[in-house]
Amino acid sequence: MPILTQEGAIPAEVYASEELAHWLQQMTGAPFERVVASHESIPPAGIVVGQGSVARKLFPEVPFDRLGAEEIVILSKGRYLLLAGGRPRGTLYAVYQFLQRYGGIRWFAPWATLVPKRRTFRLNPVRVQESPAFEYREPFWYPAFDGDWAARNCVNGHRPSLTEKHGGKVEYVGFVHTFYWLVPPEQYFEKHPEWYSLIDGKRQWEKAQLCCTNPQLREFLVERVRQILRENPQAQIISISQNDWKGACQCDACRAIDEREGTPCGSVLDMVNYIAERLEKEFPHVAFDTLAYWYTRKPTRTLRPRPNVIIRLCSIECSFAQPLEHPMNKDFADDIRGWSERSQRLYVWDYTTNFNHYILPHPNYFVLGANVRFFHRHGVRGLFEQGAYQSHGAEMAELRAWVLAQLMWNPYQDDGKLIDEFLKGYYGAAAPHIKRAMGRFAERAKDSRMGCFIQPKDAPYLDLETLTYAEQNWERAEQAVRHDPERLWRVQIGRLPIWYAWLVKWESLQEEARQKGKGWAPAPSRKALAQRWLERALAPGPQGWTPITHVNEWGTTPQKFVESLEAP
Repeated sequence: MPILTQEGAIPAEVYASEELAHWLQQMTGAPFERVVASHESIPPAGIVVGQGSVARKLFPEVPFDRLGAEEIVILSKGRYLLLAGGRPRGTLYAVYQFLQRYGGIRWFAPWATLVPKRRTFRLNPVRVQESPAFEYREPFWYPAFDGDWAARNCVNGHRPSLTEKHGGKVEYVGFVHTFYWLVPPEQYFEKHPEWYSLIDGKRQWEKAQLCCTNPQLREFLVERVRQILRENPQAQIISISQNDWKGACQCDACRAIDEREGTPCGSVLDMVNYIAERLEKEFPHVAFDTLAYWYTRKPTRTLRPRPNVIIRLCSIECSFAQPLEHPMNKDFADDIRGWSERSQRLYVWDYTTNFNHYILPHPNYFVLGANVRFFHRHGVRGLFEQGAYQSHGAEMAELRAWVLAQLMWNPYQDDGKLIDEFLKGYYGAAAPHIKRAMGRFAERAKDSRMGCFIQPKDAPYLDLETLTYAEQNWERAEQAVRHDPERLWRVQIGRLPIWYAWLVKWESLQEEARQKGKGWAPAPSRKALAQRWLERALAPGPQGWTPITHVNEWGTTPQKFVESLEAP
């Protein structure tokens, strides 16, 4: 059966037909011819890709002109199958969703694709028309930055290397914490100290913010943002957001708004609304983004974001061993409900790693699905799931990136089944052993507070018994795939967080073992284990992988980490 492309196809639709032909051949072993068809000469059968004249003639019931930018259509009729969607990305996503749902293909990581082999590919009648649950989808994990992986998993965030052939992406300009990017104090403070925070009676810029009520500053920002948007016509969102520290302005005007609204977000939102209103006619396609983060997280009482203003609510204070609806996270849950009532475009910045220790067990695996569903039920339209973003090798990075990508398309999938599917597909025969270790960590953590900066000494799930159990299961996992080189490498990388935990808690765990009369599971010496850990961390891997460069957000390299273990 030929693949029918059409005149007038945009680059992403041409690429969609190429990808379809490639993966169908990978699956069946048979070549699939790509034919440029016209409505005047249509073959008697074929897979129609895109929304051109052939698609419109064969499928007149499909409202092509009303499809959303990422809406997909998978529709069979007689001897024809339609894979199409809105522009720019809908058709490409239709192809990938078709290959995933009906072909069983999984793109687990840039270096790990599962392609079921079959001699024939028969399809029952099918009719799918749907859009992704979130308009902005970004699993911010290092493996997810690969453009092909991102497109194949229907991710459209700002960071991945998505190009025109992928249908582009959601383009931010000035991603976050942009106050001083917009108004650099080294350039403007001396001349305009009144543009910066008044703190304890003094204007200052160090660890401060902007004076959001200053009329001259507002006019300056209108022109500054206008200039940036004219220079970046691809931008769909611009961030006008607080610096990553406190220091809110205490002047009478700012304080009056903040006290009226019950939150320091009041004066910031009032300013962002002003800028958004002034520029909306010239830039109707642009949204103006600001944060509800840390000291500005609480929703305003009466002030509402304009329709072209995005509130990006951050969960940084939460405990991530429990769902965000758990009583331990009540304050955040109340805030998301409040912002949901006030904002027409609510985004969430969520946290899914331990920034102090990327390579350390962080058992949030089984609450990810509940959280994404919670966001969707409360009207969240964009989701940024921040993980370990500077290097490969973080604990369960590939699993989290893939599972989150699937949930961002449809959060009502069974996340437990997604986790099982990933473990089986990525780790093969090692999967049951790894799942047992994950389950023990999660069970041990479920009643504790697990923040995204937690230190090993504060993590009750890193006790001797739990780590010994994990060590034993990861050893069994290695043995289970010892004759499968690809999966053995994946298991060996996946085991590094267990060894990292032993290394950072070596003395306290040895003392616990002595007190309890327990055996010692890891290598007999810390130095020997550290050397084994370092060799694996720095070893080459498959295409798409690069050796580990960061063990935390602050830039500690594997070499420096091992050196620190030897320091007195």
